[in-house]
Amino acid sequence: MITLATISTIAICQPSAQTAEKSRTWTSNEGKEIKGSIVSFENDELTLKTSRGNFKFPLSRLSKEDQKYVNEWKSKTTPSSPNGKSANSGKGSIGNFDDLKLGEWPKSVSAEFELDQIQVVKEDKSGEYIYRSPHFEFQSNVRLSKSVVREFSRIFEATYELTNALPVGLNAQPSSEGYYLTRLYELKEQYFSNGGMPGSLGMFVFRGDKGMIHIPLGNLGVKNTGTRFIVDTSKRSNTLTHEITHQVMMRWLPLMPIWMAEGFAEVTSSQIYSKGRFRLTDTGRAVKDAITRYRASQRDFSMLNIKSLMTMSDQSWNSTASPREAGRNYSSANLLLYYFLRIDGDGKGERLVDYLKAVVAGTDKQEASVEILLAGRSYEQLQQEVAEGWRSEGLKLTFQ
Repeated sequence: MITLATISTIAICQPSAQTAEKSRTWTSNEGKEIKGSIVSFENDELTLKTSRGNFKFPLSRLSKEDQKYVNEWKSKTTPSSPNGKSANSGKGSIGNFDDLKLGEWPKSVSAEFELDQIQVVKEDKSGEYIYRSPHFEFQSNVRLSKSVVREFSRIFEATYELTNALPVGLNAQPSSEGYYLTRLYELKEQYFSNGGMPGSLGMFVFRGDKGMIHIPLGNLGVKNTGTRFIVDTSKRSNTLTHEITHQVMMRWLPLMPIWMAEGFAEVTSSQIYSKGRFRLTDTGRAVKDAITRYRASQRDFSMLNIKSLMTMSDQSWNSTASPREAGRNYSSANLLLYYFLRIDGDGKGERLVDYLKAVVAGTDKQEASVEILLAGRSYEQLQQEVAEGWRSEGLKLTFQ
């Protein structure tokens, strides 16, 4: 049974500028006007979403003022990599579908980096300490050794590798600062006093392409022996993996229904992890075991009905009152996302990828869910197919 203390928390402050661009009036260099919002800007071609559909044209056709607006928008929504180069050069600002090989999974992914790749950016005795691994920056209120930072960085870096290895074209990239940011707290009381939600083990808050995980050191397995901090390498928090997945996928979150965003995070946090490595040789069994781990029966689960799950709003999800209902929602999202990822159709996640492509192109996410994920099936028919698919994985589903 999942309790509130083990359910992760994601606090979404506002959608990214790229995916929630407001409609405005555009003027061509000939004086003609059109009203629409930016979908994408690549290779000097702008795509606008209008009431008559999407239109693509060269930036040079717009007025000088509008060209300046587009270039400023682009600079705000295109991330930088740690080496300072455009993180999405040649691949678009989100997603990488051109190079995608559907359904090809590695047997494992791991965090491969050396101690000398841990950077000590700042150590201020007044209480500001900053450390970096290849993709993450850790801001702490207490001094840590490079070896301790390396040890807990392994779960962050391994989760980054796992999320990017999912064969759906995510093309995860750090924020415009060049790193994914985490705020560490020596004491749980400091975490809660700085906005940590009661009952949570960690929290991810994001705004646009900038987001931060907040977490007490104790929930990373770091403890103070009285003379120094050490890490218990045998411990790994599923909640932390869940939050890191949200952070790595933050550009996608506004484009996904809540069940899908949480489903991705649940699938990754269900996978078998040890000492910086995720094993992916039996991903379905790992999800099944995560669902049934605290149940009397290891072969059945009462899942939220498919229609309620796929049409649930963010507000309804976050306002779930009881721990039991919240746990059911997360587990149901886990099962449904994995179904679309590895069971539906030919098992290569094609419908899920087609959904992601569609929303990147400007299709409304609910419309894309109905047209692409349901694909002509009723919710009842899909529910039956989900049950049949999971039965082949050894899990009997009922629905409520």
